[in-house]
Amino acid sequence: MASLLWTLATLGAALVPPANAGRPQDSGEYIGQKPLLQMDCLPGPLTHDAYLPSCLSMTSNANRTTPSSPWTHAPYCAGASHYCVHTSNDLYGPDRGVSIIDGGTSKDEKSPAVLAAERIAAADAATLTVRKEPAPPPWEVRNIPGKGKGMVATRKILRGQVFMVDRAAVVADMNFPQRMESADGRAMLHEAFHRHPAAEQLLTLARSSLDPENVPAPEDIMRTNSFTLEIGGKSYMILFPRIARINHACRPSALTRFNETDFSNTVTAFHDILPGEEISISYSSFGLTSEQRQKTLLSKWGFDCTCSLCTSPPAELTASDARRTKIQQLGGKAIKLVEQGTSSNDKEVAKKKLRRAAEVYAELVETVEEEALVPHMGDHYEALGRLVAVAGDLEKGKEWLRRGKQEREEYEKAGKEDEL
Repeated sequence: MASLLWTLATLGAALVPPANAGRPQDSGEYIGQKPLLQMDCLPGPLTHDAYLPSCLSMTSNANRTTPSSPWTHAPYCAGASHYCVHTSNDLYGPDRGVSIIDGGTSKDEKSPAVLAAERIAAADAATLTVRKEPAPPPWEVRNIPGKGKGMVATRKILRGQVFMVDRAAVVADMNFPQRMESADGRAMLHEAFHRHPAAEQLLTLARSSLDPENVPAPEDIMRTNSFTLEIGGKSYMILFPRIARINHACRPSALTRFNETDFSNTVTAFHDILPGEEISISYSSFGLTSEQRQKTLLSKWGFDCTCSLCTSPPAELTASDARRTKIQQLGGKAIKLVEQGTSSNDKEVAKKKLRRAAEVYAELVETVEEEALVPHMGDHYEALGRLVAVAGDLEKGKEWLRRGKQEREEYEKAGKEDEL
């Protein structure tokens, strides 16, 4: 019963991709929401060569040491905090590196991200689980009217196909801007970007600040393009340079999945993507209504969404909002009924609560199907099957479990049939 409750809590409470399934999520204040103060020695927008060397002398760096494998630079440790910039220019191979801004509770303690990077470097390449992407890739970056640059499919991409694998370029503790003096924080962001072997590429990524003349590029780029993800149970802002070129849609054509063991982020087709079709991911939670999504997108990324869902006829958009609201309500109701049933000492009361929970969850599954909120329904069918079986209908529960397994297998098979 405990495993069933966990499944329902996971699937029912958040029937949408988690924070690591899109670009930056709502995780409290960070660089973009509470900008670091402008440094006097940073004149205007930060370009590749605009940072004055004299700025570095303003920042204490007493903790510099000789670099050790896998790090190719001495740690850059600013101010009185325990934060440092750790850069490896070849963690994933020649000229494919990462910069990490992080710190432990003491100067001698290694942070989760630093430890993870060292494990990646020490691991045999054959033991890493990095998914491969097709070569040449089935996409290209183009100028999209009204959106700047975006990503477009150059040939058909099948539903379930992993068509891109990106690696973390810059990783930064979510809380470091609030724990450092602004001058130190901006100096560290400068170091993290400019030490990276792909610095020129990173500094061309999109910016969203309404005051770009007074917000340095690394700060603006991290706010605009980074994901909020966890490594070792700790939250980080993570920048993936290729995925950063994928624009938003409220009904996206693709989704992302992060693997903290190798710092990879895979992009999978949500449905078949046709040649010439723009590839999209969702920057916001699927569970939000259209009004909530617009407010989130405008406040965080500075644009009004004009995707196919948001520009659909009013009746269709209203119906979508109603379904998404209903899904969240039904998920919470199902979880509450399961909790009541599993905690009751009265067997009849327990059965009644669980049967009702199964009915509610069945309605939820039907609504998720109608709204097309997930790429496949396998997990939801299996969760419903377990719940129906526990509620007393073993045969019907087994049928839902079989249906879930078949759905998941068909989805996985579809993504492997075409080598692209």
